Order: sequence, then structure tokens, then C-alpha cells
Amino acid sequence: MIRRFTTSLRKFNDFETAAKNLRAQIQQLEKEIMGETNIRSNLSTMTSFPTPTKQKVRVDDLPTLFEETIKTTGPIPLSTYMRQCLTHPQFGYYTTRNPLDLRTGDFVTSPEISSVFGEMIGIYYFQLWKSQGCPSSINFVEFGPGKGTLMNDVVRVFHKLSKMKSNIVMIETSRVLRRIQHDLLSNSEYVEGENGKADVSKTAYGDIYWVENETEIDELNLPSTNFVIAHEFFDALPIKSFQKTEFGWREFMVEHSPSVENHQVKLPSSETDDERYDNEFHLTLSPKETPSSKIPELSTRFKDLPIGSRIEISPDSELFITKIASLIDNQSNTGGALVIDYGVVGSVPDVTLRGIYQHKFVSPFFKPGEVDLSIDVDFDHLCHVASTYTQILGPVTQGDWLHEMGVGHRINQLINSAKPEEQQKIYDAYVRLTDNEQMGSVYKFMGLVPKKCEIPLGFMKLSY
Repeated sequence: MIRRFTTSLRKFNDFETAAKNLRAQIQQLEKEIMGETNIRSNLSTMTSFPTPTKQKVRVDDLPTLFEETIKTTGPIPLSTYMRQCLTHPQFGYYTTRNPLDLRTGDFVTSPEISSVFGEMIGIYYFQLWKSQGCPSSINFVEFGPGKGTLMNDVVRVFHKLSKMKSNIVMIETSRVLRRIQHDLLSNSEYVEGENGKADVSKTAYGDIYWVENETEIDELNLPSTNFVIAHEFFDALPIKSFQKTEFGWREFMVEHSPSVENHQVKLPSSETDDERYDNEFHLTLSPKETPSSKIPELSTRFKDLPIGSRIEISPDSELFITKIASLIDNQSNTGGALVIDYGVVGSVPDVTLRGIYQHKFVSPFFKPGEVDLSIDVDFDHLCHVASTYTQILGPVTQGDWLHEMGVGHRINQLINSAKPEEQQKIYDAYVRLTDNEQMGSVYKFMGLVPKKCEIPLGFMKLSY
């Protein structure tokens, strides 16, 4: 009883602090809007506004859109810039191309390196499903499914082991990628949904649905047991960037002006192309508080950071991890999720935003809309948010997780049955996925399961 009272009192105090800060911010905004003098008495001394130009600017690309927007409204938030670069309906990176194309793509993900990666996840979910009493109806849900390679490998193995079908839900905004996923997974016609309903088709493993965003999952009215995958999804979510000054937290905004100092730190990579850091868009530090400045100010996590500290915060990540956690059913003790990404554990992301173009790191302001944008995932914050709803497993390194799942045994099987000329390729792919000098330690596996669920294989012996 005392513990509950203490927790409630702490929550009440946190609410009062937040409310007090919000009232102070509103009062400050009202003061700035109203001003301290009568504007009518100074009309004769004020500079007239220029006459608006009648010439209309044709917007055929994102750089022009950003330039005209900034001319009109001033610098824009970094999160706005990232969101438009990646998901603008006409000019966005993910909505207009296949970023994983072998010839024109900019990066390669683990499922494309070896099918063994997806097979291990399929085995993980099979043994989790068995430990939860073998629910009769399940859904595999993937956030940002790429070409569909990972989902295909996962459900193929799960179906082979369980002998049962399942629903597949792909959260995908790109029409280009939806068609690629359909061609890989489906054995029937692609049917576009009407009046906002999901696109649908059929596979050898069950029905497949495509939805625009996570809010549409519930509208499908599918069974409650969900096995969720978010592989290299969180690293592409928009962020806000802040710096602590003597006056408080200030937000970095995107400016269009060669005269503005560029605060974007270059990536410490020998492959960085310096010419691709010479761009007309730059970060500039807002001289005053923005509404978003309250985000780090209200967090006890950043309270003791020294002046000059820079941090990156992804509000979208909090929303998505909350939704993923909500798909796990604590009442029936079923379901689970895997978040797989590169990121930091035990520290705060500072200056990690980069562009990826033709398999090289470039400035995030190089060729807006044609370059992938990526950040280091803040695993500590994901764990903090999700722990309210589910049991958290890990994060653990990708190499360790794959080895505990038996990847070494599976690789030996493949090598022993392969032709001599294929054996080295299989081994090289294994090394790339698991070696600490390659993807083995940079990528992390974070698991979410019901609070009363037994710890499954993959996380049994591992702790970070």
C-alpha cells in the first residue's frame, strides 16, 4: 500500500512539475506575442513589408520545397526535414524507390546477406509459440518490411515447424515496396483495399494484409496473438536535436543559407566523401526556446548533462514502441516482439544522424529525398517506455543472439551440403552477421514478451 501511494505521489509531483513548466511557457509566449509597447504609436518608424512577388515557384523536388518553405516560415525542425526526406508522397526516399535494389540501392540488410538470419527468428518465434501453449491463431506483424525477405524466411520456417498457417501484416507506406513484397510472398492476386481498407492477398502460409500505419492494425480485427518484428525500423524515425546552453536547452533547426554555420559534425569514417558535406542546407541553433525545448528540460535523464552537451530525441520512437508493446497480450500471456537495430546502450545518442548513399556515409543534407537517413537507436529509452507494458529481454548483441539460437550449427549444415564454390560465400555471410568487427556487435536484439512469460531461447544466457 505504501509503495502504491509513493508511486502515485511521484506521478502527481511529475504532473505538477510538467503543468508548472507548461504554464510558464504559455505566459512567456503571451508576453512575446503582446510585446511591451503599443505598436500603433510606432507605425511611422516601422519598415514596410516588401510587396509579395507574383512569380510562382515550381516545386519539382524536395530541395526546392525546403527552400521555399524556409523562406516563408524560417528554419524548420530537423524532424520535419527528416520526415519529408523519407516519406514525402512524391519526393520521399522510401516512397519512390526500392532502397535495397542490388544495382541501385544504398545499403544491404542482414536478411539479404543470408536467409539464416530470418530462419533463426522463425525458430525463436516457434519455441516462444510452444512455450505459450501453441495459440491456434496468430499474426506475424512487421514494421518496415523492406523487400519482404525477412518475413518470408521467418514464416517459411515457422510454418515448417508448426504445420499451421498464420496471418501476415505488413506496415508499409511505399507502393513500390508493397508490390515487391507481394511478388515474393504471395501466390495470388494483389487486391487494393477500398475506402481506406487494407490491401490484401494470399500466401502459402496464410492471408497477408498491407496497412499504411500502426493505427490500422486494430481495424483488421485479427486474433490477439501477435509476433512482431521491427528490423532496422527505429533507426529511420525522425529525431529532434538539442544542445544545452547557459540559458537552457535549445533546438537545432534546418536552415537554407550558405552563411549559416554548419553544426553537423562529420562522420569519423575514412570513406566519407568531403564534397558531400558541402551543401546549402545546414543545422542552426535556435537562439530562443522552441516548444520542443521542453522535451529534454522535463526529462530527469538529461538533468545533469553539462553545458555544451548535444542529444538526439525521437518522439516517434516512443509512440511506436508503445504500440508494439500494446500488441502483446499480458492477459492471455501470448505474443512477443523483436526490435533489431544498431544503436547505443548505456548512453545518450548525441550526433549520430547521417546520410547513406551508394553504400557510403554522406551528409544528411546531401540530395534530400535521394539519400537514406539514419540515426543510432536509443535502446535505453525504448526499454524504459516498453517496460511499463511488457517484460524486456536484452538488449543483446546480434552475434551473441544468433549464436545462442544455434546459427553455428545451421551454418555447418549448409556448408557440408553446399558445392565447394558456394562454401566460402556461406561462411563469409556468417562472419559478416556475427563477427564483432562487422555486424555482430553494432546491431542489437531487444525482446518484448508478456510479463509472466518464461525467458525464451535467445535471451536465456545473455545479459548486456
